[in-house]
Parts: sequence; structure tokens; C-alpha cells
Amino acid sequence: MLVAAFNRRYHRSGLALAAALESHGCEVSACEERTRGLDALLRRPLAARLAASFRQPADLVLVFKGAGLDPATLAELRRRTRARWVNWFPDDPHERAVSERLAPAYDCFFTHDTSSVARHRSAGARAYYLAFGCDPVYLRPRDAGRRWRAPLVFVGSRDPVRERVLRELADLGLVTWGPGWPNGPVYRGDYVRALAGGSVGLNVHQQFGDGGDPARYGTGANMRVFELAAVGTPQLADAKQDIARHFTPGREIVLYHSVPELRDRASELLADRELQRALAGAARERALREHTWAHRMEELLSVALR
Repeated sequence: MLVAAFNRRYHRSGLALAAALESHGCEVSACEERTRGLDALLRRPLAARLAASFRQPADLVLVFKGAGLDPATLAELRRRTRARWVNWFPDDPHERAVSERLAPAYDCFFTHDTSSVARHRSAGARAYYLAFGCDPVYLRPRDAGRRWRAPLVFVGSRDPVRERVLRELADLGLVTWGPGWPNGPVYRGDYVRALAGGSVGLNVHQQFGDGGDPARYGTGANMRVFELAAVGTPQLADAKQDIARHFTPGREIVLYHSVPELRDRASELLADRELQRALAGAARERALREHTWAHRMEELLSVALR
């Protein structure tokens, strides 16, 4: 049983996880995490829908975030099935209070942020590190077309911290896409075209820089690290500690530690087409070899079912 958000327009991770599980021979039943449409009209919350789903036995219940399932509700649901319950929480440490409340209620709790693992374990959770991945069928190199071409592209939500950082790059041909930016959000094929259209893809993690909150910055590589690699766009990212676990700095990705260093690295990379091609090719090869959702599900199952 996979509990996640399923939407081909902008919640693709649930669909990708289901496909990855099926690639390992799992029979997957999907339960929409959000209460929408008919479920909203009939006031059928997630807990009620999950309880009804256990008419069919499950070996594993995998919840991708599941902030709406409080520990008391989880305890009641767990009495209805012999399944092992696993949570993969994608928002550490940004929603620390939520993850700390949920983690001990599961048989296994996975976080993409290594700095959060010890904290969860000290609170009684069986916590493990599991990085994000990518869907190579959806995310692949393509000719984005004139509309999407830009020297430097950033795709992500707008917030005051990121805005202060990106303001320093306006003269380098930066184009921004995402909620809150003038160009607006992009979905489905346009999302991939936006990533693929940049000569260089810029990644700025939440809370990076002097204006950010260090306690909420953490060490985990966001999903964009793996998406840009899969699309084949050379990437310039702030130096989150966990990135080097998955991509080699200088060969598969370029990292920066400050805004001045970001400007220098961006200028150097934009001027070096050969380096752009080398980074893009090496990162994509690494992503396909080690960092797909299928790789992540293999790792998760090996821990959760042992």
C-alpha cells in the first residue's frame, strides 16, 4: 500500500514510486494522501480510506510524508493489519516538529537529511537515511525550444531567502520559474523543458545563505539535484553536505558556499561550454546508474522488510 499524492500534473513522485515498486515485483495499491474530489464531498479523510483499503492484505504500508496521520490514528490503523509501516518524510528539517512527532510511530522512518537521523533515533524512532531519486522516463534530455532557452535557469518556489540570493545573478541572464516568480510555475512537459532549457541549472536549497535559518537548512540534497542530473543540465548547487555522497564535485556537479562564490562559479561555467558538456554527461550517467526511484525503492525494501 502506497500512500502519496498522485497527480500527473505536479505530484508525480507518487506515480514514480508506484512504478519503481512494481519494477521490483511488488503489487501496489495506491491511496491518495490528499482528501480531494468525491472524498472531500463525502468527508472521507485519509484514515478512513486507509482503513477501508485493508480489506486486501498488505505486507508493507509506505507513507510518503503523511502529515495528516497523527500517531494515535496510526496506532489504531496498525491494529487492523499485520503490515510493516514505513514513512519516507521529504521535508526534514524544514518541518522538524512534524517529523519528530511522526517518526516513532512507524516501524521504519526514512529521511533524506543525514543530520536528522541521530535526532530521530534519540527520540526513539528507527530512522534511516534515504536520498531522493529521479524518474529517467519523465526526466530526460530534450531540445527545449526557444521559449525555454536561458544562460542560467532556476526552477523552484520563490521565498525571501532565495530572492536575495538570485537578485545577485540578474545580470548573468538568469531566468526563474516556479510558484511566486513572474514567469509562474511549470508542470508536466514544461517543467522538464524549463530544466533542460538552461545552459546551466542553478540550485538554491531552502534557507541557504546569510538570510536563512541554519537549523532548517540541514544537509540533505533536494530533489532538484537528481532531476537536473537526469535531464542532462550542468548543475551549480549550494554545497549541501550530502550532495557529495551522490555526485562528485567538480566532475559531476559544481558547488558553491557563498553568494560571491556563486557569482564566480556561474561566470566561469557559463563561459566554458566544454565543461558544461562534461558535467552534464557525467551527472546523467551517474543518475541513471545509481539514483533512480527504482534504486531508492530497492534500498528501502531491503531495510523495511528485513
